[in-house]
Amino acid sequence: MTGGGLILTLISGVGVLLLTTFLGPKEFGLYGLIGSIVVILGYFSDIGLAASLIQKKEIPTTLDLRTSFTIQQCLVLALVATTAVLSPFIKNYYGLGNSEYWLLIALLMSFVLSSLKSIPSVMLERELRFDRIMTVRIVEALIFNVIAVAMAIKGFGVASYIPAVLGQGITGLVLLYIFKSWPIGLAFSKDSLKKLLKFGVPYQTNSLLAVAKDQFMNLFLWKVIGASGMGYLSWGIYYSQQPQRLVMDNASRVAFPALSRMQNHPEEFKKSAERLLQFICLIIFPLVIIIGLSWSHLAFLVPKWFKWQPALIPLYIACFGAIMSCLSTPVTGILYALGKAKINTALMIMWLLLEWLLKPILAIKFGFMGVAYAVGIISVFSIVPLVIAKRIIGFSLIRSLLTATASAGLMLSVGLLVHSYGLILTLVMSSLGYIIGVMAFGGKSLLANIQPFYEYFKKKL
Repeated sequence: MTGGGLILTLISGVGVLLLTTFLGPKEFGLYGLIGSIVVILGYFSDIGLAASLIQKKEIPTTLDLRTSFTIQQCLVLALVATTAVLSPFIKNYYGLGNSEYWLLIALLMSFVLSSLKSIPSVMLERELRFDRIMTVRIVEALIFNVIAVAMAIKGFGVASYIPAVLGQGITGLVLLYIFKSWPIGLAFSKDSLKKLLKFGVPYQTNSLLAVAKDQFMNLFLWKVIGASGMGYLSWGIYYSQQPQRLVMDNASRVAFPALSRMQNHPEEFKKSAERLLQFICLIIFPLVIIIGLSWSHLAFLVPKWFKWQPALIPLYIACFGAIMSCLSTPVTGILYALGKAKINTALMIMWLLLEWLLKPILAIKFGFMGVAYAVGIISVFSIVPLVIAKRIIGFSLIRSLLTATASAGLMLSVGLLVHSYGLILTLVMSSLGYIIGVMAFGGKSLLANIQPFYEYFKKKL
């Protein structure tokens, strides 16, 4: 999963790098605005049924699958129809041009295609066939970025995203059904729905809170700080989150169904939770630091990237937030695997209140920089879910976090000391500092954890 994620991150990273070279902050911000609308629709298209099918201890029946599929399609069609009717209002309210309007329509079509992929994706996740899932995601990313970049170079602006979105959606749908067909059909079972909703409703309640926290907030902020301000923020947040997309999303996605199967083995569950946190932090911490150090040089070296200099401070703050999220995001997945959705609901309410208390006030006062300040303040509260999970599961924070935290601190210190000597020396010396830190603070225990991976891949080869 991480190997495929590396390929995916490289494709998307090069694509965004080229897009932000040929597109300005305004165009980048507009795509984020319309994307937020579609993400909001995505929440209402699934009432937690997909997650319930994954978390379910027993193998889902055909009736379970068809019931979930039927309900989802009804919701999707209703949402698309409603949004299509409201699209002229959305266009006028946000001052969208024709290109942005047709991009919204294209994303709605992609939304429908995405809903058709839900059941095959669930079945592959239950089987832990993440090789096939990653293949689909890689091909989708390749199609999207090749089309979008080619059109951006030719000067199509925001319209570059339209054929890219449609091409991505169609390709992904076809590939998924090649990899995992299922007896597609419509059905409804009250008993099946009741069982699925027992976990699905609390799970989706948390998703609603996440949507309200992030996507509805983006729609509000767009009116306050404008497209360019959102572009600067989106740029900084995008790069800070790439290590998370590469490692944490993939590891958490594997961990949820895997740990769900481990619920009746508490000692193995605890050890796996420790290894999950250790693995995520050891990889993400240095990558985030490298991104921050790299752009502190690159934004002043390449003329076409000078326009992103105002986004550097938001980038640094977002990098801090990315590191702190390594303490909270995996933990919420661990709690979901135990069926503790209500605890996550309480945590999401906390995040929601913090977001809506801090971001609007600071945005009105300081513009897009105020939003960045809010991100930094809110990130500190990532320690809360970690403490809660430790009390429930009993894993060791020292074994999970000490090596990565101490090594990352050494890496950052070295990078700042040699920063004035140029990009290459900064990256080489800071990376060397991290390697030395890892060996000094946790070499023996780390080798013990790596041994099972080595034996596994040795047998595979």
